[in-house]
Amino acid sequence: MKTHILPLLFFLALLSFSSCKKHKNEPQLPPATREGKNTFGALVNGEVWLPKGKPNLYQSSLDVVYDPEYQGGDLNIIAYKHETDEYLSLFMTQLDHEGTYSLNNPEMGAAGFASAACDYRNNNSEISRTGKLEITKLDLTNGIIAGTFEFTLAKPGCDTIRVTEGRFDKKLF
Repeated sequence: MKTHILPLLFFLALLSFSSCKKHKNEPQLPPATREGKNTFGALVNGEVWLPKGKPNLYQSSLDVVYDPEYQGGDLNIIAYKHETDEYLSLFMTQLDHEGTYSLNNPEMGAAGFASAACDYRNNNSEISRTGKLEITKLDLTNGIIAGTFEFTLAKPGCDTIRVTEGRFDKKLF
C-alpha cells in the first residue's frame, strides 16, 4: 500500500510546483506603495494593465505631473501600453490634500482610456464616467504622490471599460 501512495504524493507535489512556475510568468500589479517607486498599474476589464514602451521620442510610458499652484492643485497622469497601443489617463483639479476625489465631474476631474477599438478620452456628453481617485500620499517636501483609483467608462457603440485596483506611486522630481 505504501509503495502506491509515495509515487502519487510525488506526482502531486511535482504538479503543484509546475503550476506555480506558470503563475509567476503572468504579469502582476505592482504593490500599492507610497514611497515614490515610480509604479503604475490597474486591472482593465479584469486583465492586468501596465504601462510599457514609448508612444514617441518625447514621451515616456508613464507621465505624472502635479502642479500645486495651478487650479488649486492639478494632477495629470498619462500611461501608455505599446503592445496594444492603449492610453489610460487621469486628471484632477483642486487636488490639494490626501483623500478621495470623485471622477464623475468632468469640470474637476476625469478618467480616460483609448485603444484601437474606441477612444474614451474626449470630454463630451456621450461618454459616461463614474469613479474615484484616492490620494494616499501627497508629500511635496519629498516630491511623492501616490494613490489608488477605479472607474467605469461607457460610450455608445463601444464596450464598457471597467478599471479596478488601479494604483500609482510616483516621485515628482
